[in-house]
Amino acid sequence: MADNREYLEEIFGEMLADLHEQIGDDISEKEDELAAYAAERADHLSTIVDEPGFAEAVKAETDNVMLEAGLAAVAAADELDGRVFGIIQGALLFAARLLVR
Repeated sequence: MADNREYLEEIFGEMLADLHEQIGDDISEKEDELAAYAAERADHLSTIVDEPGFAEAVKAETDNVMLEAGLAAVAAADELDGRVFGIIQGALLFAARLLVR
């Protein structure tokens, strides 16, 4: 039984390493989206640089980008929670059945 547990530890470690790689990919996708959104807002601001209220517009757009970043972070966290839960639950179920004596 100790051999089985060691083997399962190895498999769990590989699964978690794979998950870590996927998380990094997911986060980089969100960063790209956020960077594109921030560039879009900066482009908009470039059209009103000399207008009255420009400083307020910059603050508003900063808030918009921050809100977008927060929404992206929440969406990524929710997706990640579901994936991690499913992977760990499935792995534990499989491992427990494998280790039945």
